[in-house]
Amino acid sequence: MLFSHDGIHDSQTHLASPSYFYEQLKREISLANRVNKPIALVKIIFDNHDSDQVRAYDILHFSYELTQLIRQEDCIGRLGINEVVIIVRDGFTNAEPLVNRLLQATSLTVDHTLQIKIATVFGNKNENSLQLLERLDKADLVNK
Repeated sequence: MLFSHDGIHDSQTHLASPSYFYEQLKREISLANRVNKPIALVKIIFDNHDSDQVRAYDILHFSYELTQLIRQEDCIGRLGINEVVIIVRDGFTNAEPLVNRLLQATSLTVDHTLQIKIATVFGNKNENSLQLLERLDKADLVNK
């Protein structure tokens, strides 16, 4: 993965780079604690049905379609070749509708060539970003 010169975006998908995403996550956790509305993290992993490698076209299409399905204030970070994580403000209210939109969206699968898996966790009071991300890594993935 390459990042833009500003270090904020992944140059291929224009999603948030990992370093920018982690900084945003810390800010959102702090805000969530102040307003007492925990954030949610939604992890999406996408794989190609037909081969071991996801094509660049599929990554670009998936990323564009994903940005169309989320709210402006949500942050999407590309944290791996085929992994993105979305920070969702007021997670208890907003995460379930988002996940339902993602599960129902046929545009994300790029003509049914991608297999999509989704996991969700909600922030706990006094939990830092590393603890939250570790729980997300252990969360069960749901197939689309």
